Amino acid sequence: MDIAQVLTRKYVGAEWTLNGDAYEGLTWLSDGPAPSEQELADLWPVVQEEIAVEAQAKADARASAVAKLEALGLTV
Repeated sequence: MDIAQVLTRKYVGAEWTLNGDAYEGLTWLSDGPAPSEQELADLWPVVQEEIAVEAQAKADARASAVAKLEALGLTV
C-alpha cells in the first residue's frame, strides 16, 4: 500500500507528514483523528484503480493525438 498516495488522493487538504513508508511514520497534523491503517488499506484498491484509469486515459489521449497527426500526413 502506498500510504502517501492514499492520503494525497483521499484526504485532500489534510495536513500530515510521513516518515518512511509505514503507517507508524504517519504524523497527522490536521484537526480531527487520523485515518486508521485499516481505513487506508481499504482505500488502496480504489486509489490503484484511479491511477490505472488515469494512466489509460493518458495513453488513449496520446494514441488519439498520434492518429490525428498521421491522418494529416504528419509524424510524431
